[in-house]
Amino acid sequence: MNSNSMTSKQAAEYIGVSVNTLRKYVHEEGLPVLKFPGRRKWIFRKDLIDDWIEKQSKPEIYVNNEPVKEYGKLRVLLP
Repeated sequence: MNSNSMTSKQAAEYIGVSVNTLRKYVHEEGLPVLKFPGRRKWIFRKDLIDDWIEKQSKPEIYVNNEPVKEYGKLRVLLP
């Protein structure tokens, strides 16, 4: 395994969660994982995890149920 590849345990430690939470992220939140046919072992790539974390940390703003791609001077006020 190269330095860019991680086991489930290493990936969980890298993002600071338990292995069970890591599995939840894969199944429910779309965390990318490599799984080879006939093998149970998952392989995680650091670059893909970093991209996923960055995407997860960006807010999505909707106006009239349509996503707004350009925020410009748009301010969202929450109650």
